[in-house]
Amino acid sequence: MFLASAMRGGKLVPRHHWSRYVDSLRREVKRLGFFRSKAVAKRKIYAALAAAVEKRAAASRFGVLLSGGVDSSFLALELKKLNHKFPCFSVGTAGSKDLAAAKIAAKKLKLKLFVKEYGIAAAENIIKEAVKLLKTDDPVTIGIAATEIAALKLAAANKVCVVFTGLGSEEIFAGYQRHVIAKDINAECWAGLKGMWQRDFRRDVAVAAAARATALTPFLDKAVIVAAMRAKPEWKIHRGEKKLVLREIAAAAGLPKEIAFRPKMAAQYGSGFDRVLEKLARLKGFRLKRDYLASLA
Repeated sequence: MFLASAMRGGKLVPRHHWSRYVDSLRREVKRLGFFRSKAVAKRKIYAALAAAVEKRAAASRFGVLLSGGVDSSFLALELKKLNHKFPCFSVGTAGSKDLAAAKIAAKKLKLKLFVKEYGIAAAENIIKEAVKLLKTDDPVTIGIAATEIAALKLAAANKVCVVFTGLGSEEIFAGYQRHVIAKDINAECWAGLKGMWQRDFRRDVAVAAAARATALTPFLDKAVIVAAMRAKPEWKIHRGEKKLVLREIAAAAGLPKEIAFRPKMAAQYGSGFDRVLEKLARLKGFRLKRDYLASLA
């Protein structure tokens, strides 16, 4: 579903297995060292990413979960270069920034895009589904899961059960604010990779299993992780611009700059599900989103 190192027999490996795997990659990167120049880093990272995309595009029918950001748009661009025909899917609530960005990306890249805008009642049903599935009252987890559930439902309605996602990009290319403030950016990237088991994999494996879907994640390919982590920290973040080396690679590969350099928005915010969650909490008489979610559980 994600990568061989995280899955065994269709199930998520134990947390310590993933942790040991990340440690082994860190040792390999330490042995190889940083790339000697940014130009070499870009060439090697792009080659690894292109190979990872091509390797995963063997499925007879797949789609792309498109947010209009650099990660998903870059994947779609590379798949187009391989002459694959595939649909893209984007979901959100009224005023969703990701929906608007996905429409722009689809137009510029000439992609076939299916969209679905959720009203508050329909969004609440998706949120309830996420709570029932994951049994948590954490607003971030539920906001992301609701976005994923909605996107996979849209894909399934169009007879697609295999989708490309950008999962992993934020960790290896330093896409979060915690990377900006970290004393050691790459150390924070390694810590984030380990943390994906608890923070991302458990949620996404459950969501994908419930939807009978398969998620393809080129950014979590072993060669991609190693190449990305051989990039010097200052190539990843410069003057507050996060994931800079990936953005430059994507722009050089042909992704329009306004897409390549679109600021990151977490899925729950870009889709608008977090905003709906806050509104629902108020409508139901709760001060906090977490309290509302606890009432559903």
